[in-house]
Amino acid sequence: MNSAHWENKRILVVGIGRSGYDAARVLHSLGARVTACDAVHPALAEDLANLGVDVLTDWQAGLPGKSYDLVVTSPGVHADNPILQEAVQAGIPVWSEVELAYRLSRAPIVGVTGTNGKSTTAALIAHILNTAGYEAILCGNIAAEGMERTLTDAASHSHPEHILVAEVSSFQLEWVHEFRPHVGVWTTLSEDHLNRYSSLEEYGKVKARLFRRQTEADSAIIPADDALIQRLTETKAKCIYFSHQNIDINAESAVWCDDTGVHLKNGERVHRLASIEQYQLPGEHNRRNLAAAVAACLAWNISGDHLEEAINTFRPLPHRMEWVAEVDGVQYINNSMCTNLQAAEESLKAVPAPVVLIMGGVDKSFSPFERLVPALRQKARGVVLIGADAERIETQLRTTGWERTIRCNTLEEAVLHARDLAQPGDCVMLSPGCASFDMFTDFKERGNAFRRIVRRLEGRDE
Repeated sequence: MNSAHWENKRILVVGIGRSGYDAARVLHSLGARVTACDAVHPALAEDLANLGVDVLTDWQAGLPGKSYDLVVTSPGVHADNPILQEAVQAGIPVWSEVELAYRLSRAPIVGVTGTNGKSTTAALIAHILNTAGYEAILCGNIAAEGMERTLTDAASHSHPEHILVAEVSSFQLEWVHEFRPHVGVWTTLSEDHLNRYSSLEEYGKVKARLFRRQTEADSAIIPADDALIQRLTETKAKCIYFSHQNIDINAESAVWCDDTGVHLKNGERVHRLASIEQYQLPGEHNRRNLAAAVAACLAWNISGDHLEEAINTFRPLPHRMEWVAEVDGVQYINNSMCTNLQAAEESLKAVPAPVVLIMGGVDKSFSPFERLVPALRQKARGVVLIGADAERIETQLRTTGWERTIRCNTLEEAVLHARDLAQPGDCVMLSPGCASFDMFTDFKERGNAFRRIVRRLEGRDE
């Protein structure tokens, strides 16, 4: 849609966090008559008001007026919010921010969704494409220092030669209509956000909207070993399957990444694309992420040399299995982005050394943490618990026979206890398996706090 389409359109933006702010700002710059409503981001509200956007910070519950051409909602706003429901009843279109971005973009979009692994996979895709000489722009819901750019902002500045590689959350897919990524990637599906969705099935159906508008000219990248994702993915796109191991699947195209390298199955032919000898991300889950990223990049011409160079030069994102320091022979790893049970399980599998695990926070999905006990028996020297759900997690672990736990009131206290438990050659890993908002603003603040504490142990401050 060109800028003339937006001239004098009356648009309500609901929620002005990061994505809502950019939606309001960009629409205003295109000549739309924008009203933004939000009661929890005063600084952003003031910025928008200074640009000339009409900002409502105090209004009655429900739609503030009926004379809008469009409502754009932020991902943090629940679908049953009275404003959105009244807009639907009034016949006013409701779009998510990624729907708006799609309508604005002049570039193809690679959309990456999933419970876990989507940030790393999206970053890998962008890194591979850029290494091969393409102009890939990493954007979307990704939360990593120095990489945070909304899809709307990227789309508003896009050119046809760009490739927008966007992390897309389930919340952002709740109000999509025409959104059609040229490549859609679904990394994983496990229990998460069950405080927002009634079941894993409902949560998965929302994620499956990523593929709903794709055509035969597009690609859908899905796991070879997840029957639920395969059942929920309804698409006309070409399906390419991925895995961390050799795939025995009746499919035309598949990519897997095992200890011997990255491999492509194309029809009856199988060939090795690249070595992973210098790939720095540990664990089966990171081999899966790499396989998914390579599968996504098959839509473009990537040489084996460029692929191997990209694999060798990619570095872990902050707060995702991030090595912090070695203190007295003990490795300290910051995996603060681990906010659900599946991610905690994968993290434990990924580290070879005996582990002292720091976990806890707010469990969004009423998870059965007793499921961790077999992995703990194999890998853990002890578990140090923090946060609002620490007592419940401890009860679940003890009921299943795991006794080596201790509860702490602060993250600093937890790190000190973990240090005392660990022996030279061990690993102390912050891998919470829970959200952070009981003690921190977000997982980044939690991870940064962990870094600072560890570096004080090391004798240096950030």
